[in-house]
Formats: sequence, structure tokens, C-alpha cells
Amino acid sequence: MPLLNLHSERVYSRQSSLIGFLPKRLLWLVTKGNASWFFALFLGALVPLSFAPFNTQSSLFSYLFFLPVSLFLYQCMHNQTAKEAFYKGWFFGIGLFAVGVSWMYVAIHDFGAAHWSLAVFFTGLFVLFISVYYGVFSWIIFKITVTTKTDESNMLLFYLPVSWVFCEWLRSWVLTGFPWLLSGYPMIETPLAGYAPIIGIYGLSLLAILLSTLLIIRLKAIVSLTGMGAVFVGGALLGQIQWSEPVGQALSVALIQGNVNQSVKWDRWQLEKTKQIYISLSRKQWQDNDLVIWPENAIPVFYHTLENTFYHDLELQAKKTDTELVTGLPVFDDDTEQYYNALTNLGGQQGYYYKTHLVPFGEYVPLAALIRGLVQFFNLPMSGFSAGEAGQSPVIIKGYKAVITLCYEDVFPQDMMSQISTSQFMINLSNNGWYGDSFAPHQHLEMARMRALETSRELIRSTTSGISALIDSNGHVMVRGPQFKQAVINGRIQPRMGTTPYVFWTNYPIIILFVIAVATYWWRQKK
Repeated sequence: MPLLNLHSERVYSRQSSLIGFLPKRLLWLVTKGNASWFFALFLGALVPLSFAPFNTQSSLFSYLFFLPVSLFLYQCMHNQTAKEAFYKGWFFGIGLFAVGVSWMYVAIHDFGAAHWSLAVFFTGLFVLFISVYYGVFSWIIFKITVTTKTDESNMLLFYLPVSWVFCEWLRSWVLTGFPWLLSGYPMIETPLAGYAPIIGIYGLSLLAILLSTLLIIRLKAIVSLTGMGAVFVGGALLGQIQWSEPVGQALSVALIQGNVNQSVKWDRWQLEKTKQIYISLSRKQWQDNDLVIWPENAIPVFYHTLENTFYHDLELQAKKTDTELVTGLPVFDDDTEQYYNALTNLGGQQGYYYKTHLVPFGEYVPLAALIRGLVQFFNLPMSGFSAGEAGQSPVIIKGYKAVITLCYEDVFPQDMMSQISTSQFMINLSNNGWYGDSFAPHQHLEMARMRALETSRELIRSTTSGISALIDSNGHVMVRGPQFKQAVINGRIQPRMGTTPYVFWTNYPIIILFVIAVATYWWRQKK
């Protein structure tokens, strides 16, 4: 029997699999003929509907994740050539990112002043590139299923989830990384969230794909359903564990959301207006709060130009009322003649944090000499920041050590874990104004919630135009502000001590699984 026919007969029987209960016509369309290419694109486009903002309206949207992903995995198991496998996986990724990161168009067109055609071009180029990871995944699965002569149920139950998460992990650091829309994030609205403090976001992705795999592999329905039920029950039980404990008194917090329009924020004539907005919104907050928090680059001018005037007055006010002001601001270093996206605190033990993980084409421009003239977006004032050094000293705020992240640094959990065990809460200052009324602010808030859940630390999140929020150690939003409005968001956060298992071992168990997968594949091939 030819290899491909043997491959189809051995691996792809629908006998006793849960997906076999779907209409045969649908399964045929997903896997056969020209329609299967459309379905690869369509299934990918459905996946972002399981993320925020949809799953925050109803947790049922989180469960929607399993339908398109399981059908895509089923499709991966029916490819007849490596080329077909790669391109169908690529199509799936294009559908996923074309919908899920459509906010890139908003940033480039609406605020970067690029013509719509250029905005479509650059957004499309990014989507085409980042979707390659799903093509690689589908190609890997084809190679494994064709060349491995073991029972597909045992094999795929291991290799499908591990290969998927391997590609997500690669995406998180290759070319500075883009760990957006990881499969574990929708699970924060399900009982599976209980696993996050133990295995983190990549472990949740592994479980999500494991459950999707149980829907399609050749197992008796009762076995698949029992396995899925056990995973959900385990998550619900683990969710009852408190991994950290309160230390000291809760801190009263006022988040100041200035909502300065992104299109004029960096204009010189807007500076005085911006200063007055933040002064006015903060005026009634000094007496009643321990912390007043301004967002990333709240006052868009170098710190040293206002250090002895504007910021000096703010520091006196903070000390007078026993309050600390935490703000994001650009800082110029006279010694290196470089400038940084930074955070500092006034009114207490002043410290600085310089952002280490910069946004490509946003805060720095690769191949700047070639690109800057093409789109005004790449010529903006904040697109020449330098990266801060790793291992910076923690910032002491109201006597507590705080883990600081700026902008999208909080989507890289591995960068934060070394500080968590000695810190008592987290602060993220961000500027989501670039993305308008798109999915981005909601998706970013969802990822911030996951960091709080993984580390069992409460999180202060202050943004320029929303969504500002206070998040508890279980990843629940305690209080949140509106979008696109000037607002003051008041609440309390509780410093905490104690570490979760994930803080202790970070992503090493997942990496070990990758090594085991490669080793077992090599051993089976050799055998």
C-alpha cells in the first residue's frame, strides 16, 4: 500500500472519536478539496472570538475556542503532503491574526497618518509573517504522523499539544517576540484558570490543545469525556488554593486617566493642556490616597526639563500629604545621550525603572535609515528609545517592592518572574490610545489579569485612555475605568507575600517537554 494511503487509513479514522458525531459533510469540507482551504482561513478567524472582549461578556465564548481549534487539528491530520500541511496551517494563522491583531491597522492608519493602502500593506505583511508559526506546526504534525508507526491515539495526545505550544513559545521570543493571542488566555474565564499558578500561560495553552485533541483522536467517547471532565474538575479544585498571603495594610490607589488624544499628545502646544489635565484630576486625590498613579509617558517631555519646576512642585505636594506619585515619563541620560521610556516615583524613596522590552517599529525602528521615510508613524518622537539594562534594582513604593512593567512588557511573563518572590505587588503603566476602539486594550487587560493569576500578586494597571484597572491576586478585576474618557479610578490593593509554583520553575517544565518530544521522536525513528 502506498505510504500516503497507509497514512490515511491508519491515522484518520473517525471511529469512536467525539468529532465523529459532527455531520460527515462538514468533516469532508474541512479536509477535502478547495473548500478545505477556505475552512482553514475561516477556522482561524473564529479563534479570536474566544478572547477578550467577547469572553468577558460571557464565558461561553471561551469554550468556543475548542470548536475551530479541534477542527483545525483534525484538518492537520488529513493533509496529504508536507506542502499542503504548511500552507493550510499558514492560512489558519492568517485568519487568526487578520482578525485578532486588526488593531495594528488602527495604529498605523489613524495615528500614524499613513494612507489606508500603506496601513493595509504593513498590517498584512506582519500577519503573513507571524502566521508562519502555524504553518510550521501543521508541517511538524504531518511529519510526525507520516513517519511514526505507533498507535495514533497515544502519539497525538502527546505530540499535538507539545508541538503547538512549542510554536507559541518560539513566537514569544524570536525577533524580540510577539506572544499575543496565546491559546491559554481564553481559559482565564474557565475552571482551567486554576492551573495558571502552577503551569503558567504556556501550560494553559498545553491543556487547551490537549482538550481539543481529546475531541478528535480515536478513543471511546466515555474515555475522552472522562479525561476532559477530570481536567476541568482538577482546575476548579486548584482554583480554591490561595498561593500568597497579605502582608501589611492595603494601599488606597487613585488611577488618573487623562485621555489625551493620541494624535496630539506629542505636540508642543498640547503640553500645557496635558499638564493641567493631570493636575486637575489629581487635585482631590492627594489627601485620601496612598498612591496616585499616572500612566505611561503621561507628560510627554523629558524629565530633566521639568525636574526643578513641575515635578518639584508635585514632589512637595506628595510629601505634604504622605502620598506617592508614580508616573511614566521619558528620561534623557546625559552620560550616554540616550533616552528611555521610564517610570519614577515622587514623594518617597525615589527610584527609576527603564523599559527593557521595546516595541519594534513603535519605540525603536529596525533598519531605521531605510524605513523612517516611508510612513510618518516611524518618525514619531517616541520611536527612538533605548532599552534599559536587565536586572535593574526594584522600585520601592510606600515601603514595598513593586514589579514594574511598561506598555506590553507584561505579556512576557518570563521577564518578570525573577523579581516576584521579593516583591509585594505589580504596576503596569501603558498607553493603549494607539489602538482606538479595537480589540487591543481588551486583549491587553486579559493578559495583565493572567500575570496577576500566575504570580498571585495584585496588579495596578494605569493607562492613558483605558482600560485602567485594579486586579486582585486571582486575576479578577476589582475596579475598572471607562475607555476614552477622563477619569479617576479609586480602589485598594493588598501587598502580598508567597510564591506560586510557576514563579519557582517558570517555563522550564514546558521546555523539558519539548526536549522529551524531540528525544522520543528520534528514538522511535531509530527504533
